[in-house]
Amino acid sequence: MPVYSHSKLAAYENCPQQYKLRYVDRLKVPESGEGVEAFLGSRVHEVLEKLYKDLILSKLNNLDELLQFYHSQWEKNWHENVLIMKKGFTPDNYKYTGKEAITGYYKRHHPFNQSKTLATEMRVSFRIEDYAIQGLIDRLSHTVKGVYEIHDYKISGYVPSQNELDIDRQLSLYLLGIKERFRDAKDIILKWHYLLFDKEMTSTRSDAQLKDIKKQIISLIKTIEKDTSFKPSESRLCDWCEYPQFCPAKKHEIKVQDLPLNIYLTEEGVSLVNKYASFKAQIKELESELELIKEAAIAYARREGLTNVIGSDFVLRITEEKALQFPHAHGEGRDELEQYIRKAGIWDTVSALDINRLRRMVEDEEFDKKIIDNLTKFADIIDKVSVRLVKKREEEE
Repeated sequence: MPVYSHSKLAAYENCPQQYKLRYVDRLKVPESGEGVEAFLGSRVHEVLEKLYKDLILSKLNNLDELLQFYHSQWEKNWHENVLIMKKGFTPDNYKYTGKEAITGYYKRHHPFNQSKTLATEMRVSFRIEDYAIQGLIDRLSHTVKGVYEIHDYKISGYVPSQNELDIDRQLSLYLLGIKERFRDAKDIILKWHYLLFDKEMTSTRSDAQLKDIKKQIISLIKTIEKDTSFKPSESRLCDWCEYPQFCPAKKHEIKVQDLPLNIYLTEEGVSLVNKYASFKAQIKELESELELIKEAAIAYARREGLTNVIGSDFVLRITEEKALQFPHAHGEGRDELEQYIRKAGIWDTVSALDINRLRRMVEDEEFDKKIIDNLTKFADIIDKVSVRLVKKREEEE
C-alpha cells in the first residue's frame, strides 16, 4: 500500500506526469546539479539541528561554535554541481546569507528556554482512514504549560501571508501525526521560522479545520489513485523538473534542442509542426479575405435586391432573417439569465447554458410559452445573414 506525504501530494498537484515518473514508474535519473538555495537550506538546517540536539543533552553552543560548524559543513559538502541561477551572485553571497540567518535566529531565541525540545528531524506516521501518511518535522517541542510546538525552518525568499499559513497543509499533516502519537497534545501551535528575514509566524488548527483537511486529502488521494493518464501540467516549475527527457510535453524539445540547424529543420516532428503552422497561417489569411468577400456579396445582394448571386460554376444563396442572441458568458445580463433558467428548472435541459442550444430550443418552441416569453426578455433580436455556396447544377435542379 502506498504511503503519502505532503511533498508527494504536492507533486501530483504541480504535475501529475512528474508524480507518475517519480512515484509510480520510480524512474532513476542521473544526478544533476543541486540548486544553491537547496544547498544553503541543508547547511542551515544542520546547524539548527545540532543546536537543539545538543541542548537536549544540556549543552548550549555559543554562536561562534555554531558558525564554525556551519562553515565546516559548507566547505565539506560544496561540490562543482551546485547551481547558481541568479546572475551576478557568487557562492560567498549565499554563504554569508546563511551566516546572517543563523546569527539572527540565535540572537532572537537565546538562551533557548522558550520551550523544551522533544525531537529534531522527527518522522511521524499515521493514517487518515485507509491511507498511510508520513512526514518529517524539523523540530518538536513543548512548553511548561503543556503546549506542543511544531517548528518548521524556511530558507525561502518569500514570506507568505497569515491567511496562507492558516490553510497550510504540510504542518497540518504534522499536527495530525503529533495528536495521534502524543495523546496529551491538546494544544498544538504551528511555527514557521523565515530565517532570511528573521521572522517567526504562528498558526493553529481547530477540529473543524482538521476535519476539512482530512476530507481534502482523502479526495486528492482518491483522484490520484483513479488517474490513469497523468497528464503533464506545464508551468515555470518545469525548469526544475528532473524528468524532461521522459515527459511527453518536453522530451521532443530535449531531443531536438542541440541538433545542428540543417538537421533540426529536417527532423520529422519539427518539419510537421512547421508545415502545420504554415498552412494554418495561410488558412487564417484566407478566412479573413473570405469574410471580406462574404460581406461584399451581402452588400451587393442587398443593393440589387437578390437572394441568389450567380457565378461561373457556383451560386451564393443569401438569406436574411431575425434571430435571437442571448448574452454570452460574462456578458451583460448573463447572471440574470442563468438565475431565471435555474428557477425555471431547465438548466440541465439546455446543457448548463449552451446558448446556441438554448436559442434553437426557443426558436423551435420546445418550452412552454410562458418560459419562452420570459427567456426572450434576455435576448436581443439581431439581423442574421447566412451565405451558402452551392454548385450551379444543384441550383438548376
